Amino acid sequence: MVERNPFSPTFGASPPVLAGRDEILEDVDDALETGPTHPDYTTLFIGVRGAGKTVMLNAVEDLARQRGWLAISDNASPTGFVGRLTTSVAHLLEEHGTPEKDPRFKGVTAAGFGVEFELDPSTDTAQSFRALLTELGRVLDQRGTGLIITLDEFQSGDLDEIRQFGAVLQHVTRREQLPVAFAGAALAQIEETLLSDDVATFLQRCSRYDIDRLDPQATEFAIAGPIQQRGGTIDEQALTTAVEATSGYAFMVQLVGFYSWKAAPDPTAVVTADDVAVGIAEAERRIGRLVLAPTWRSLSDVDRRFLIAMARDDGPSRITTVAERLEVDNGYAGVYRHRLIKAGMIIAAGKGRIDFAQHSTRQWLRNEAAYLAANFPDD
Repeated sequence: MVERNPFSPTFGASPPVLAGRDEILEDVDDALETGPTHPDYTTLFIGVRGAGKTVMLNAVEDLARQRGWLAISDNASPTGFVGRLTTSVAHLLEEHGTPEKDPRFKGVTAAGFGVEFELDPSTDTAQSFRALLTELGRVLDQRGTGLIITLDEFQSGDLDEIRQFGAVLQHVTRREQLPVAFAGAALAQIEETLLSDDVATFLQRCSRYDIDRLDPQATEFAIAGPIQQRGGTIDEQALTTAVEATSGYAFMVQLVGFYSWKAAPDPTAVVTADDVAVGIAEAERRIGRLVLAPTWRSLSDVDRRFLIAMARDDGPSRITTVAERLEVDNGYAGVYRHRLIKAGMIIAAGKGRIDFAQHSTRQWLRNEAAYLAANFPDD
């Protein structure tokens, strides 16, 4: 019987080995132990697509459940997440406690399959959410347990809804000191949108963790660990090559591991350099379609031209050279350098130099029609 592939190259799926995030999870676990006074009781995980933000939300939920906590997970996009959270909280109250006797809350009635919650139409969603969450928090506090709320794609949420959510959580968690913790995940652009909004003060007070690239040691463990768990090994040179190909990018780690395992005739014996070469080729093809192309579509025309100018070089680019190709001054180029670092497309590579965050980006760009059509002064 062939051993099942241990890697998980699917967005949001937890990897077999969660490498390089131990310190963050220890901080959050300590927050759950300490209570609402701990700064990490409300936390945002920020990073680029495929960095492993959703995986971190899964891990935080696991920590909470291990403590006997309840959990509610949702996505801030599409709109209506406050209403969905309200319904989820009401369901938990029906299951674990009695809603407080508030004249604005009519009650809970069984209806067909599941439960139907009828809220007085004079009560808006935010008021209902606050009343129900407060009551659930009190019930759980009396029982010595708590609730974790996790929200993904926070950067895509409706601003008014996020303000409502933040105001409610501020009241329940920080003012009432009830055991309702929160963890959210967002792309880095949230730093310049929601987190710069004066009304969303609660979010600004959340702890923030950058879910960045894995270091080489953590990447090695993330690739070799699952193979060893299945009773196999990976050739030392093959492992080195695989680590370099991923650039420490969590989703790429899973892609390279998955397709290297798949290429091996008997991965439970050994994964060779040839297997890894096949795995890298397939991983680079898929990372282009799944990550680079969507990110590319979200960029401005100037962002794209900046990247194309970089792709002319075979290694790290000088910011002055890129500016010359774009026929702009260094200050103007610096603005787009900052934007693209935030977008996770490029990284600083020493004084005055930049490089692609994921090195396969260069070849992917060179295959794009926009690259072939671009003209620069030094062409």
